Amino acid sequence: MSDEYEHDPTLLTNYLCQAYLPPLVVDSNLPAAPQYAQPWPRIDELDMDRPRLIRLVSEIPLAALQNAIRLYYMGFENRLRIDWENTRLTLPCPGVTVLGPSAVARLSVCCEHDFLAALEHFILGTAAEAVRTIERRQFDEDELEFQRVLVSSARNAKKLWTLHTFGPQLPPTGLTRPGIVVVSIPPWKMGLGNLHEFSCRRMFPPGELDREYPSNTVWSNDTKLWAMVYDSCRVSGYRWFVITTYQYWVFGTFSLDWSGAEVTPPVPFDRTRGMSVVEMLTFWLECSRSKTKYWHISANAQ
Repeated sequence: MSDEYEHDPTLLTNYLCQAYLPPLVVDSNLPAAPQYAQPWPRIDELDMDRPRLIRLVSEIPLAALQNAIRLYYMGFENRLRIDWENTRLTLPCPGVTVLGPSAVARLSVCCEHDFLAALEHFILGTAAEAVRTIERRQFDEDELEFQRVLVSSARNAKKLWTLHTFGPQLPPTGLTRPGIVVVSIPPWKMGLGNLHEFSCRRMFPPGELDREYPSNTVWSNDTKLWAMVYDSCRVSGYRWFVITTYQYWVFGTFSLDWSGAEVTPPVPFDRTRGMSVVEMLTFWLECSRSKTKYWHISANAQ
């Protein structure tokens, strides 16, 4: 690619590779969780009468994934142009866009509502807009917008966790469907150590992920998170998923029969090996929509 294209601010690929997530300013009154958060309380609604089918969790080699992502974006060359007069690309980018006062104010987080609002405004909205640009789709298509879903208890309407979906919102009618689930955990509820434990290779013996106790040991936060992710994906029918605390991102998939899963190690929000998180998220969205074959879902557990 020539120097002219490398510095062209109207190219989507140039914007995505340089755009960055500005750091959150988390209120000091919220508990810090640099490595491990406080154990979550028991979630009765995670007890299952039917077995969860997941058995094997494998690790996605980050270098291999990023090579696939680079090949994907190289295929566009200079064909994806941004209309900066009519865009929802909100991440700052050196030499292209800066944060205004209202955007800076969104970075101050005092509660989970603020955390979700910042996540949606900066990166989820930007990734959705990138997909619309890549697919040359209209601004008002609900299928190409992230939808916030509050998962609540059927027993007492208590909120359990929050996720975002990107894809068809109607109940699944077939074996697979295009789309993705993003499970958003505030950074004071999930530390880096928790995410490393979530993403490490493991085997789930039959029944281990079905009920927390009394027959099984008390679940750690990462084990609860696996149950939450599994249930969220099974209900929606989406086999592609993302876990995020904003500071760190984990990308994963389930296999066709739900027995296998593969996940990346935690990816820091600012930059990893010269690739931005929004590049990775946009690629994951396009994979989940079967718009590219550079990555596939996990293999079934053997």
